[in-house]
Amino acid sequence: MKQPRLSGIPALVLALLALCLFAASAMAEEEPKGLMDVDLSSKPAPLAGDVEKGLDQLFAVLEDQSKTLSVAALQPMLDFVVNVDADPKDIEPAKRFGGRGICLRRDVSTDLTRILKFFYNPDIPNYLLCPAVLRMSGWHQGCEFLTRSKGLWEELPSLNETTPVVVRGREYEVTTPDSFAEAYYGYDLNRLIVLVRYQGKNVLISVSQQDGKSEVGRKGAILDDTRWDYFYSGQEGLNRGMIGWMDTFTYASGSVQVFVEQDAAAPRSTVFLFKWLKAGWAGMNVVQRSHIYDGTLRYVRSFAKVVESPDLTPEYLAEGLHTVLTMPDSRMDGLIREYARNFEARFKDAPKLQSSDYAKVIRDGGYAEVLDDKARRSVLALEKLKSMLGMETLITLGDETPRPVAQAPADARPVEVAQHRAVPGS
Repeated sequence: MKQPRLSGIPALVLALLALCLFAASAMAEEEPKGLMDVDLSSKPAPLAGDVEKGLDQLFAVLEDQSKTLSVAALQPMLDFVVNVDADPKDIEPAKRFGGRGICLRRDVSTDLTRILKFFYNPDIPNYLLCPAVLRMSGWHQGCEFLTRSKGLWEELPSLNETTPVVVRGREYEVTTPDSFAEAYYGYDLNRLIVLVRYQGKNVLISVSQQDGKSEVGRKGAILDDTRWDYFYSGQEGLNRGMIGWMDTFTYASGSVQVFVEQDAAAPRSTVFLFKWLKAGWAGMNVVQRSHIYDGTLRYVRSFAKVVESPDLTPEYLAEGLHTVLTMPDSRMDGLIREYARNFEARFKDAPKLQSSDYAKVIRDGGYAEVLDDKARRSVLALEKLKSMLGMETLITLGDETPRPVAQAPADARPVEVAQHRAVPGS
């Protein structure tokens, strides 16, 4: 019997499939250095099994509120985090959520009280504590974190080694452009916060897990990562040549972040991060360990700049932000129009903004039109933070808040760094 000829439609499907596989392969190319000049081993050592069991328990408790957290079960993980001095970058935790993971350890010159007053303060949006990786974030109304009667920092004096303080919350986050393809994403996540004493040290454990697939990735650009200058086009896709048309998503992510107060008097705390990410196109994961590690270094660099600043206190930042986040819409809109004009003047000749699509967005102050209400207030909040840190800004926000007296610790030292649901159109 004569076989029918292939029609044009199946042939076209095969051609498109081949193109997509080529594009996915291009996305998965290893970029070992990245924005932060990362150099990771191609054959990392596995994380110890007893440490993995501690991580298993944390995610199990996060996922099931009926489970009780056992500090004893966390002991090997806490031993590893509290006492390791060597850089763990070439240790790889087991695969989770369909993605590979990394370990990062850095010291910051601050105590745990200050970290909690900054990072887990309902009056300070989290994105301002790590502005190199988060554009927007917030707690969903009604979650346990927001209904607590006192701040987490108020729990520290009564901490013990057997009964941890456990708090849950639900958040949304929108990222800054990533350093791989300069796309940004919005998603929801669930968080578990644990406070406990261990070996005489105050310890904060923060566990997060993404809830569902992210919004589609949108095109952005990193203009100056050290000054937190980024561009958000509102257009779906990637800022990467032949694969710019692809619809990409972060499919799953998770993290366990541990803050250990090593010396409250110095002050000095250790930040240890386990992080996993699955992201790509058509269900395929194209994320390499170097991509994840690059992002965590961007995170810790910006986090340290905020929490170590002698010119900033949590109370001062909260008061300053209140004036921005509660200002009338008319005042906000006027400031954003000024911001858009100044953004165009500053960056119109930037190589990354020379494409016709990007140039059209910022021309004649048009950038203001792609920023919705949440994005506008996040822009102003970031500009406020920059001004409070003494950084250059694109607009001037009045500062009626009395500035605290700067008191840098005598032996403070800089951090060692190697040199949510998104709103459519945001």
